[in-house]
Amino acid sequence: MTVNLQKLFPVLLAMLLMPAFLGAADQIRIRDDAPAQYEVVRGDTLWDISGRFLEDPWLWPEVWELNPQIENPHLIYPGDVIELQYSANGPLLTLRRAGSDTNAGGLRTVKLSPRVRREPLDNAIPAIPLDRISSVLSENIVVPETELDAAPYLIGNRSGSLLSRDGDEVFAKGAWDTRVQQYDIIRPGRKYQDPETKKTYGVEGKMVGTATLVERNGDKATLLVTDSIEEGRAGDRFIPSAGNRIDSNYFPQPPKFNINGDILDIVANRTMGSVYDSIVINKGSNDNLKAGDLLALQKPEVIVEDTIEEVTLGERFRRAIGTDKGHLQTFNGEKYGTVLVYRVFENASLGIIMSADDIVRQEDKIVTP
Repeated sequence: MTVNLQKLFPVLLAMLLMPAFLGAADQIRIRDDAPAQYEVVRGDTLWDISGRFLEDPWLWPEVWELNPQIENPHLIYPGDVIELQYSANGPLLTLRRAGSDTNAGGLRTVKLSPRVRREPLDNAIPAIPLDRISSVLSENIVVPETELDAAPYLIGNRSGSLLSRDGDEVFAKGAWDTRVQQYDIIRPGRKYQDPETKKTYGVEGKMVGTATLVERNGDKATLLVTDSIEEGRAGDRFIPSAGNRIDSNYFPQPPKFNINGDILDIVANRTMGSVYDSIVINKGSNDNLKAGDLLALQKPEVIVEDTIEEVTLGERFRRAIGTDKGHLQTFNGEKYGTVLVYRVFENASLGIIMSADDIVRQEDKIVTP
C-alpha cells in the first residue's frame, strides 16, 4: 500500500498544482524552446535573456525569484546561471551566482571562501541593448508650435557664409534663458496633426546640431557650434539641450494604465518601419507617459459581418442601403510587437521599435501590452 501511495503522490501533486499553473499561464507564457538553464555571457542583456525564457520579456519581474542570500540579485554578471523552475504559483526564474554549487538535496549553496569579488558593478549586464540602439535613436523633438516660434533663431555666422559647421561662431537673436548654456539647434519641420480632428500635437523639430553660449547682450547672442549633424542656416532655432535619456539598467515595463494611441510618423518620413526604427506617438507627458515605458504595436481593428443573427425585413433593408450597420462587429487588432518610449514631450513621444513580427505601418495602433 505504501508503495502505491508513493507512486500516486507525484500524480496527485501535479493535479493539485495544475490550476495554479493554468492561472499563471494566463499571464506568463514560457517559450516552447526555453532552456532549463542559461549561463550569462558577456554581451548579454536582461532583455535578451528574458526573451530566451518568456514569450513576453517585459514580464520578467513577475517571475523573478529574489534570493535573499544573494546580494543585489537584480545585478547579473557573466558566468551567472539563470534557471527555470516551477512552483505552486507557476514558473520562476532563479539566479545562481558564478562559483556557487547545488548539493544533492537540491539546495543551493554559495561558496563562502575568504576572497574579494573582483567583478566591478560596471560589469553587470545591462537591462536593454543600449549599445545596439543608441546610434539609431532619433535626435528630433516634438515641440508646441508657439514654443518653437518664440525660440531664439540663427541669423548668420562670423565668417559670413550662408552655412554654419562645427567650430563656427554663429549669431542669434531672441529671448534667452540666463540659466542655459547648452542648446540644440533645431529646424522646424512638419506639423503633427490628427487626420480626423485636426488637433495639432506639435511641430517636428529636426536636429541640426548643438551649440554653446559664448556671450549674450540683451536679445542678441554669440554661440559656438560644437556638434553638427548637418549645416546650420538662417532661421534655425535654439532650444535648451535635452538629449536622449535612457538608463541601460532600467528594465522596460508597461505603464500601469491603458494607452490607446496612434503613430504620427515613422521617422525618416517613411510609411513603413521595422525593428530599431523610431516612431512618433500621439501620447506624451500629458498622458503620464515617461521614458522607459513599454508599449505594444497593434494592428487596426478588424470589422466582421455578422451573418448569423436573425434580423427583421426592415433591418435587412436598412442594412442594404447602409443606414444600419449593427451587423458589423468590431474586434481589436492583433498585437505583434513592442515599442520602448525614449523621449517624451508634452503631447507626443518618440519610441523605438524593439520587436515586430510584421511590417509596422502608420495606421497601426500603440497600446498597453
